[in-house]
Amino acid sequence: MDVPSFLQENFRYILGFHLVGIVLGFGGALMADIFFFRFLKDRKITEEEVRTLRVFSRIIWVGLAVIVFSGFLLFLSSIEFYLNSAKFLTKMAVVGVIVVNGLVLNFAVTPKLTSINFIERENEDKKMRKARSLAFASGAISTVSWWTAFILGVLQFSLAPFPIMFGSYLIILAVAVLVSQAVCKLFISGKINIPDIL
Repeated sequence: MDVPSFLQENFRYILGFHLVGIVLGFGGALMADIFFFRFLKDRKITEEEVRTLRVFSRIIWVGLAVIVFSGFLLFLSSIEFYLNSAKFLTKMAVVGVIVVNGLVLNFAVTPKLTSINFIERENEDKKMRKARSLAFASGAISTVSWWTAFILGVLQFSLAPFPIMFGSYLIILAVAVLVSQAVCKLFISGKINIPDIL
């Protein structure tokens, strides 16, 4: 029995494994976002809070590994079909964005969280403003990308050709980043606060 035939016979299990990856990654990302904003209520992030966020980060990376591995197996089970599936190609491109953004979060944002001022101060250096802006922008990219991957994962069909689907995602992503920067400025200036529901 060749590899594609074997994978097709076990398609349900591979797909189930793929969905487990989405649940782990998406669920971990949602919880990380919720806890991040909860921790921000006092406008500072402590070492203990960073350790909590790192736990969610590890769950997300496990989810990503499962998604990539199972996605590769799905692709091998029917290469021609998946090469012509705008939904699958878009989802894998989005997962690529999630991986790159995850690396930025892990190596450029998280290590600096405890030193970032989330209160506006006079004569603040540019590095502090950039670190804060990057934290909010990366959070927005993560949220939009995981929601997109989840929605594409549960869809039964492609909504449009790949260039339109991926292009639409990039536009939404750009808008989300711009909104995150506006929210960052309003939050830092004290004009908005974290809702009590969190």
